[in-house]
Amino acid sequence: MQRTILHMRTLASLAVLTLAAMTAQGQQGNDALVGNTERGQQYFTAGYKCYACHGYDAQSGARRLVPLNYTQGAFISFVQNSPLPQMPAYNDMPAQALADVYSYIRSIPADAPEIDAIPLLGDIRQRQLEALDE
Repeated sequence: MQRTILHMRTLASLAVLTLAAMTAQGQQGNDALVGNTERGQQYFTAGYKCYACHGYDAQSGARRLVPLNYTQGAFISFVQNSPLPQMPAYNDMPAQALADVYSYIRSIPADAPEIDAIPLLGDIRQRQLEALDE
C-alpha cells in the first residue's frame, strides 16, 4: 500500500515537472485564445467525449476537473502532451477547441467543497501522509 502511494506521488511529481516545462514553452500563445463556452460544452460531451472519464459535470468521474486549477495555456499544453498514463495525449486537438473546452469547464460551478474544507477528511488525509513518512 505504501509502495503504491509512493509510486503515485512520484508520478504526480513527474507530471507537475513535465507540465511546468510544457507550460513555459507553449502557454503564452494559448492564453491569448478566447474560448466559446457553448462550443466547449459540445466538445466536452459529444465531440471529444471528455465526460466518459470526467463525468458530465466534470466533477464525478475518475479525475475531478472542477474547480480547474490550471491557466488556459497550461490546460491546453497538458491535454495535448499529457504525461499521465491514465490520460493519453491529445496532440491532434486544436488549441482553439481546447480553449473552448477550458471555457466550458470554468463555467461549471463546483458542487463540493475542497477536502481541506471538511475537517474530518482533512484529518484522515493528514494521518495518511504521516503514516507514509514513518
